[in-house]
Order: sequence, then structure tokens, then C-alpha cells
Amino acid sequence: MRIKVFTAQDIDRALSMAEAIEVVKDAFIQLSLKKAQSPVRTSLTLKEPGEAALIMPAYLGETRALGAKMVTVLPWNPRANLPAVQGIVFLFDAATGSPMAVLEGTHLTRFRTGAASGAATQVLSRPDSRSLAVFGAGGQAFFQAKGVLAARRIERIRVFDLLPERADELIETLRADASCRKIELLRAGTPAEALEGAEIVVTATTSSRPVFDGKLLKEGMHINAIGSFKPEMQEVDEETIRRVRIFVDSLEACLEEAGDLIIPLKKGVIQKADILAELGEVAAGKKGGRGSVREITYFKSVGNAVQDVSVAQAVYRRGGEKNLGQEVDL
Repeated sequence: MRIKVFTAQDIDRALSMAEAIEVVKDAFIQLSLKKAQSPVRTSLTLKEPGEAALIMPAYLGETRALGAKMVTVLPWNPRANLPAVQGIVFLFDAATGSPMAVLEGTHLTRFRTGAASGAATQVLSRPDSRSLAVFGAGGQAFFQAKGVLAARRIERIRVFDLLPERADELIETLRADASCRKIELLRAGTPAEALEGAEIVVTATTSSRPVFDGKLLKEGMHINAIGSFKPEMQEVDEETIRRVRIFVDSLEACLEEAGDLIIPLKKGVIQKADILAELGEVAAGKKGGRGSVREITYFKSVGNAVQDVSVAQAVYRRGGEKNLGQEVDL
């Protein structure tokens, strides 16, 4: 059996963020139109609180993308200079059932999550948005910024992290990236400072408590909330949820996993009907998105295997055209 192995560098060379946004947007459309199968992921609780292993399969009927991802989440790993999230993605040939490729999953997860926020920004934010606030400067933050930059002409980015040195490191990484030329990059000393003048907000933390006060939000903002992925995690407060128009990547998955929504639902702050649509429904034109320039839109993503498998398929195809990846015998 011969399969291809793609490294993180191969993924970057195979697909641009703008291309990944279109791939992920199409995957969300297939998911929302019931043309894809993606069961709620299986979560295994490991030794310490907060540690988990997740198994996520998917099949996209229109594009015939078949595969799965296994990912581990160990929040304490950065202390040992290891990523908090690590994974592997497996890609199969849907016609023959044969394994086709193995892809480095940590980088792919960050990449496709950035692409999801880029897609949500493209579909829901005001087109004239120019300022971005990023909460959390971990491994995902760079790709969140890249996703937003691929969707909007951002002129200023403010970064807030509880560890100021991490915010500084992210700013230096962004400054070295070609997409950030002529963009003002600033570290915010407080959440309020991060939100000052922001039109797009990204929350990409592992916090179980809200990272800003929802009363600080201004009309016309758009929020991509991608950090909390368990029922007890609440990265965005109830005041925020009360004020926003809510959109999700997968309604089923968010009702199972997104504490940002589950906690307000249990308290009666919102009703299920207040979750207006999946992003794929809006992108497909089946449901409305932003209704006015004054509304605050909110996209909650807990991650879905259709993102991983669709991007893996795109990397496999583009990688073949660019002679990327290494063939191995099993």
C-alpha cells in the first residue's frame, strides 16, 4: 500500500488562506444542506482535567471527500514547548476505500480554523471593517488573523493575552508575514483597550471564563468565537450573547459542546430560536445573515471534521499538481 505524507510546510505550499476559505465555505454548505455526514465528535477524557482526545470522521457527498482526524488537547503542553493541540488527519479514496494520505494535523487544524473564521468574516462582517481585535496569542491566533486578513482589508490589529510576552511574540510573527505589511500591530494592555475601535473580534483562548465584558461591544461589530469547545467553557459572556445575532458552524455540535451558548440557554438568557442559522445556510443563500450595519454578528465554531477532510482533499489535489508530499510504502 502506497500513501502520501504531507508535512505542515506542504500544507502551506499547497493552499493559500484565500483558497482554503472557499474550500471550507463549500464544506459548510454541504454540511448544512445535508450533503455531508459528520457525526458529533467522540471525546475521550484523559488523565488530568481539561485533557482530551477527539476523534472526528466526515464524508462530503458532493466532493467525495472521506477521512477522519484524531486530535489531542493538553492545555499544559506549552510549558514543555509542545503544542496544546496536536493531531493527524487521514484521507481515503471514497470510490475504492483505499487510504490516500496522512497529513500533519496540528497545522492543518489551525489553518482550517483560520479559514472558517475567514469564511464567517466574509459572510457576516461589514465589508468596510478595518480593525481587528484578537483575544489569545496561542498557536491558533496567527491563523485567525490570516483568515480575517484574507476576507477584509484590515488596517489595525490589537492583541490581548494574559501573558504580555505571548502577545508580543504574536505581533512579531505577524510583522514578519507579507500579508501584514502596512498594518498597525499593537499589544492591548486590557480587554477594553483591545476592543477600542474594533470592528471584528476574534476569541481564540482556552479560557473557561469570559475574556471581555459584553457591555463594551459597539454596534456593527462581528465576533468569531472559536476557543471554547466544551459545555463548561464560556469564553464569551451572557451579555454578549444577549446582544448579538447568533450563527454557528454546526447547530447539532454547538448544542452539544459550546458552553458560550449552552450556559445562556440553560439560564434562559436566550432560546434555541435565537440561534439564527448555520454559516453554510447563509453562504448557500438559504437563510439571511447580517441584517443591518448596526447589528452585532457572532459566529460560534466548535470545529467540524468537514473542515479537516475538505482541506485535506484540497491539499492532496493541489499538492499533487505542485509535486508536494512524500510517497511511502506501508
